[in-house]
Amino acid sequence: MSEVSIVELSATDIRDRIDAGVSSCKEMAEGLLKYAKEADKSIHAFAYLEDQSVVRQAEILDEHRMRGAQSGSLFGIPVAIKDAIDTFDMPAEYGSVLHSGRQPRWDSTVAKRLREQGAILFGKTKLPEFCLGQPADTVNPRQLEHTPGGSSSGSAAAVAAGMVPVAIGTQTVGSVIRPASFCGVIGFKPTRGLISRSGLQPLSKTMDQVGVFGRTVEDVALVSEVLIGADEQDDLTLGVLPRPLLKVCQEDPPFEPKFVFMRTPFWSQMDADAQEAFEALIEELGDLVVTIDLPESSQQVWDLHHTIVEAEFAQVMRDSYLDNKAALSEGIQAIIERGLKISAVDYLTALNRVGPISDGFDEFFERFDAIITPASLGAAPKGLSSTGSPIMSALWSFTGMPCISLPLLQSANQMPLGVQLVGRHHDDARLLRTSRWLMKRFN
Repeated sequence: MSEVSIVELSATDIRDRIDAGVSSCKEMAEGLLKYAKEADKSIHAFAYLEDQSVVRQAEILDEHRMRGAQSGSLFGIPVAIKDAIDTFDMPAEYGSVLHSGRQPRWDSTVAKRLREQGAILFGKTKLPEFCLGQPADTVNPRQLEHTPGGSSSGSAAAVAAGMVPVAIGTQTVGSVIRPASFCGVIGFKPTRGLISRSGLQPLSKTMDQVGVFGRTVEDVALVSEVLIGADEQDDLTLGVLPRPLLKVCQEDPPFEPKFVFMRTPFWSQMDADAQEAFEALIEELGDLVVTIDLPESSQQVWDLHHTIVEAEFAQVMRDSYLDNKAALSEGIQAIIERGLKISAVDYLTALNRVGPISDGFDEFFERFDAIITPASLGAAPKGLSSTGSPIMSALWSFTGMPCISLPLLQSANQMPLGVQLVGRHHDDARLLRTSRWLMKRFN
């Protein structure tokens, strides 16, 4: 098998080849390692990538197979993990010098479930400081002088560059959807509360979520299905049952999906070529889509979201700020200082708005399969000093609704533009099925 074919394989392709005996786990892992080590000299996607660890995991899986033991649904699939997620055998430094050399004692629930299903934890990907501060040096594989987005910068870039077929990220505002849009890969953020946050960098206990990057909708469905489930270490997941995401995703919809296109009040801030691309998409969908404009009052979500995130982040970081302020960038210091000034009344008022605003979208899903909206304000900006604006994701992160970015459009300079589909709470399988249908229609 050539290196080119390895880099182009989807996660399900890799699993099927290993299951069929076309390749061993070790051969697949070594091929990807060789490519990734070379590619990362220019992409800088990985904070930690260690050959011996990857190869040994693959060897153990091959030995497992030779003994005839049952294999998991991710058997032999290399998965990169954002460095905001704990693993017992790799550092987790959160992109900060404050945690330089930090080595967790235990796996996060996410890492544990990946291992249980036979995934190879390929390495830890870079992120901005604490997901909010100084961007990492990761570049966009589509054009190296452009940002890959953030904060799941390395995870999106690693998939886009072909280093791994799938990667895990996190999203508090727009940290899965935006980098997926900028890098031209699929990024899926399930309904909040389906995937445990135990073992993640604590940023905002209300808004933090786990997401998945991949090359196909089937791949993100496969990995997300493994991660979803109840975890006593995360109260938000209690009562969550397994979901047949991949099976439903692979089915054809019973009827042609119907969409509602929401420009959102931030449409006027979008790049002109991005607006044109979306207008062309909506025209192409014809009678399958209805366009509405959200009321200007929905702009308040941006402020409500910031109130919650900054107050909760300040609470988490208060001691570090007081004890070791100099180790934090000016940007992180400013966020903490704003958070410390937020009153309990303002914080609780913002929290109490989450439910009513979320419930207000339910009526749309009685008539439509998904909401269509931009994943970002445009293509990835040039330069690495910023990861771009997350404003197009804030509403859906605030509500906790499932959303996915699909690489369907391009900007005037041939950079990717993600199309964001949003689904009803806990209707993730339907959203994935609709997304696969849309990808097939425009492929």
